[in-house]
Amino acid sequence: MKKAIRFSITVCLFSWAMAAIAHWGFGMGADTPAGLMVFSTAYMFFPLATALVLQKIDKEKFNHTGLVNFKFSGAWLVAWVLPVVMVFVCILVNGLMPGVELKYNAEQLINIGQIPEDQQELVREQMMKFPAWLMAVITVFSGLIAGVSVNAFCAFGEEYGWRNYLVNALREKKFWSAALFIGFVWGIWHLPLILMGHNYPNEPYWGVLLMVVFCVLAGVLELYFVLKTKSMIVAAVMHGTINAVAGMTIYFTLGGNEFVNGMTGLSGFIVLALAIVCCWVYDRFIAKERIFAQTLGASLER
Repeated sequence: MKKAIRFSITVCLFSWAMAAIAHWGFGMGADTPAGLMVFSTAYMFFPLATALVLQKIDKEKFNHTGLVNFKFSGAWLVAWVLPVVMVFVCILVNGLMPGVELKYNAEQLINIGQIPEDQQELVREQMMKFPAWLMAVITVFSGLIAGVSVNAFCAFGEEYGWRNYLVNALREKKFWSAALFIGFVWGIWHLPLILMGHNYPNEPYWGVLLMVVFCVLAGVLELYFVLKTKSMIVAAVMHGTINAVAGMTIYFTLGGNEFVNGMTGLSGFIVLALAIVCCWVYDRFIAKERIFAQTLGASLER
């Protein structure tokens, strides 16, 4: 547990310090979306850098945990496709929320406000001619490809810390206590990005709490599949795929706000909770092993 606490404190302090420099030193924030995007991408690699430094100090090899591998199994395919399924269900759940309606709105693909006023109506008409089914197919296909390539590479920077270093540091802990700890640290680690306008630009302070909830729920699923496959790469794939397809919710819903919309709002939390219940039922009544009831070490050593 001491290693887990040491890593958690170190990665947060280091990452927050770099965010402070980016914001106060270079003016990055909600007013500089391009700069914030670049920094948020670099930010994803801070857990990896922290873990490697601590491993160097402790004289541990890069992959001493054995979790950086590609032991492909059926669970990999489920973990890869599950984010797409969750996003579609999220759209349906979102449509049930007060003040929200299900409606294809292709014009959200572009920033109408940046187009000359006399051309905006023409652009809207052209965008709405783009079929909804084709938009969904393109988003899903490109999202799945990105999820196992460039997005997974970036997500690896985070997951090497969360679902590799911390999993090994918490081997003696039961699944639920480890999942809650990792998810909480993962969530508060996002604090400066949220305050700078990432994910919840209109509600940054409440957004910090919402991000913690999202990370705890998503972290339960990712940890389950990591233990199921004995590979942290599967977490990078899930993480990368979620990042790639989650934006699809804004193309098919109108109304609502950041508290309820999308995977990082109440709609997404409901869907993540349902996915966790499905995994628990499978683990409890169908699977041979009982990942949810074991320590992390027992699941990895089976």
